[in-house]
Amino acid sequence: MIRIAKQATQDGTFTVYLGNRPVAWGLTSHAADALIQRLLRP
Repeated sequence: MIRIAKQATQDGTFTVYLGNRPVAWGLTSHAADALIQRLLRP
């Protein structure tokens, strides 16, 4: 299974990673969480 992670950046936004690859950046915490939930759905 590929690891999905949210990481804070220096400018206060968040980046979402699939494995080692960033798939979205410049997100609010809420938007990053929503994206992660969408990616986890079967």
